[in-house]
Amino acid sequence: MCAFCDIWLSKSNTAPSYKRRTNKDWEQQGNAWLSLPDNSLQFIRTAEAMSYQLVLLGQLYEKMSNNEMLDRCLNYINNSKRKFAEPAGHYIAFVIDKTNGETHVFTNRLGTYHAYWSEELGNNAISTSYFALAKNRKDKKLDWEGITGFLAMGYFPDDSSYLQGIKIFEPASYYHFDSRLQLKQKTRYWDWTYEPVYKPSIEYISNLHWIIEQSLSVSAENRRVVIPISGGLDSRMLTGALTEGIHYKSLKAFSYGYTDTSPELKIAKQVADSRAIEIHAYTMPNYLFDKLDTITEAVELFQYVDGTRQASAEEWLRENSDVVVGGHWGDVWMDSAHITNENELQNAFGTKIIKRGSDWLLKNVCVTQINNSERLLQDYFYRFTNKYSHIDDVDFRFKIYKTDQWSFRWTVASLRMYQQAAFPILPFYDSRLVDLFCNIPTSTVCNRALQVEYIKQYYKKLAKIKWQEYDADLYTYKWMNNRNLAYRAAKKLQRTVSSEKTIQRNWEVFFMTLHGRQQIETHLLNNRTLNEIVPVQKTEELINDFYRKPTAAGGYTISMLLTFALFLEKIFES
Repeated sequence: MCAFCDIWLSKSNTAPSYKRRTNKDWEQQGNAWLSLPDNSLQFIRTAEAMSYQLVLLGQLYEKMSNNEMLDRCLNYINNSKRKFAEPAGHYIAFVIDKTNGETHVFTNRLGTYHAYWSEELGNNAISTSYFALAKNRKDKKLDWEGITGFLAMGYFPDDSSYLQGIKIFEPASYYHFDSRLQLKQKTRYWDWTYEPVYKPSIEYISNLHWIIEQSLSVSAENRRVVIPISGGLDSRMLTGALTEGIHYKSLKAFSYGYTDTSPELKIAKQVADSRAIEIHAYTMPNYLFDKLDTITEAVELFQYVDGTRQASAEEWLRENSDVVVGGHWGDVWMDSAHITNENELQNAFGTKIIKRGSDWLLKNVCVTQINNSERLLQDYFYRFTNKYSHIDDVDFRFKIYKTDQWSFRWTVASLRMYQQAAFPILPFYDSRLVDLFCNIPTSTVCNRALQVEYIKQYYKKLAKIKWQEYDADLYTYKWMNNRNLAYRAAKKLQRTVSSEKTIQRNWEVFFMTLHGRQQIETHLLNNRTLNEIVPVQKTEELINDFYRKPTAAGGYTISMLLTFALFLEKIFES
């Protein structure tokens, strides 16, 4: 099945020419146009009251009628001084006043369901399909400030996109458009606070457990559920929660590794077996170029195309699931970045955010458009973090940045790959959980201490299974772990003796073959629009250098240039 529900709103009140291949043709419902998959009713809500029409795309994590959701929106629309009573969930809500043609848009707390608005004289439009908006524009000018951020960080900054005039709806925000879809008002209805309350860990653990159970009990109820299991703690924690009192139609798991002997395959099987879950385990195939059109349409090139590991399980997920439970962002909430002062915070942008391998892209792709890309990026990071300078804990301020920017623009973009087969459930994006972690001291979550204690308290058998990061279980990892230099040396010797090839990144699977190189050369050297930006000779030198000496930095450069080239193909050459 497919779980993409697309909406289109325009002044002309006509449907766009572009739609996803997996969806039905655009159909008008009230003032909105919808393009839906066959199973669409699971992930779309509609309601009408007086002159208002509600279209909610996605899923709530609380029991709530459609009319109650519309009432909550109208209470805010009619009195914005009130607090918006946002429900938890993975959704975006559109409220259309059929009397005057005005449109109101509500994003959820962390902006997990992406939609965009295009402003162009006489041609304004709103849609969840970026490609539909981009192809509909008469003026297709590249947004070089946004592209600079994308190539440097792997995601677009703030609300920017590939093209000038098209913006993404930002998290925790309310937008009011007039009948011509011109923006009248934009308000952030919720903002970050950090008020740590020092309590025994058991109290936090109890509250966390209640939120996860509530979230899953609503979102997974009476559905075919699949959970990806890795060698880490987030999926293990959710596996435990799913197997205690959640009413679903079926529950299965899947895991993948880069090789048949990947440790995550062994750990995932142990986790699944301990909870009596059927698991589908496989070695990740070389699928990228066979699935390139599908991946492009799903993530709309807001993440580098070879990062969408979910695509490797697309067919299996479609056959076995309605929803897939993702453990994304659990590691961010339940750990710290070990940043202790302002200087470390600013330095973290260069060491933790800007990607190795981006220097070539900035010097050769953006150089003629942006004079000082380094200054532009630093100003962006300082401007964002300075908004929260009143929060003394700089480590939490970095967490705010990562959640409002990195997660919003990168992590969530990759989750759209799941929607090609099933709708993602995101327990760690539940707004109630966000509120909880805004009150937990950084020292309590540092080094995953709270999460380890959580699993030991509720799922003792799962705690006895190795944690891949430390190669030890949760009872012994502090004393016996792979951070020991002697241990690492022994493991390296073992790999050398066995001649085992270590693959750690997707691009090593996709690019390091003759077919992979041929595909890269085809997309990069025969792309007329890209060649006007970057001379062919420069691109040839990059490719030759990469294959002469493949590195992680070089893999990032090729990945991002390929993604950018695919966008240029999609919008300018097709």
